[in-house]
Amino acid sequence: VRLVGSEMCIRDRDHTVLLVREYSAGLERYELGFVKGGLEKDELVEDAANREMREEVGYAAKEFILLKNVSVWPNYSSFETSIFMANRLYRDPLIGDEPEEIEILEWPVKNLDALRSRKDFTDARSLLATYLIQDYIKNK
Repeated sequence: VRLVGSEMCIRDRDHTVLLVREYSAGLERYELGFVKGGLEKDELVEDAANREMREEVGYAAKEFILLKNVSVWPNYSSFETSIFMANRLYRDPLIGDEPEEIEILEWPVKNLDALRSRKDFTDARSLLATYLIQDYIKNK
């Protein structure tokens, strides 16, 4: 299974990341995280990332930078996630398949430490993405 996930949606003009708050059935609570979703048949990973962003936060990106491909249980599963940083965003909403409306939050990149300390920000891929973006910005 290939999942496009933990996309860091960076808004260039104000250096914020876009987060979604949605119900996590496995934890039976609402969680903050980055845009994520699955690949459709014959869809390229970057195209899926762009589609998921349009569906979940209403933005598309002119640039995707692959930060890392990760697996969750490599000894037991072929499940992988591609973590992207999306830049040069522009409004381009697309109706998605979410069962309820997703709440969108803006978070300053300079305050990612505070985001990581929140009790409702626990997805390991999203946590990793915050460190990857900090490393990317520092080494740019």
